[in-house]
Amino acid sequence: MTPDERRAAVVEVAVPLLQEHGAALTTKQVAEAAGIAEGTLFRAFGTKDELVHACAAAVLDTKDVVERLRAVDRDQTLDARLEAAVGIMLDHVGRVIGLMSTLHAAGVAPVRHAEAGRPRRPRMTDPEVDAAIIDLVGSDADQLRLEPAEVVTLLAQLTLASAHPMFPGRALSPAEIVSVVLDGTRKAGTR
Repeated sequence: MTPDERRAAVVEVAVPLLQEHGAALTTKQVAEAAGIAEGTLFRAFGTKDELVHACAAAVLDTKDVVERLRAVDRDQTLDARLEAAVGIMLDHVGRVIGLMSTLHAAGVAPVRHAEAGRPRRPRMTDPEVDAAIIDLVGSDADQLRLEPAEVVTLLAQLTLASAHPMFPGRALSPAEIVSVVLDGTRKAGTR
């Protein structure tokens, strides 16, 4: 296993443990769960803080999200394609919020600017994710009163509001989010 593969494997094991235990998580727990010696863990990450930052970076990474969006079946209706996209985004945003809430409660700054060493606010939108969702709209863009990018922004806003535990009201399902956005932006008679 290469050093990068080992780091990735440890992060994969550590993220759910970090969500469960927060700052109380020990490197011993991570090493045991990863099936490695604690010394190997420290050779891979140096410090527990470095491991925590690697976990946060992994959760914020959207490569998997983009791959999942690109795998959505283009033969489905516009509604079904966007419902699949919103479902993917709800999963991702829920995971981000869960980890960030745990770290925030523990007083841990999850991500740092490389040059300044200051906490960085995670972005809730990603240009590649937006582009993948716009691609899902595809040739059905002519059914919309708004540009696809604006529709994607509305979907993102409702998805975030629905996933965030601090927003009032019940969480909306992907179908409800898509219906609210499309039925509010679709040209009359194109459904």
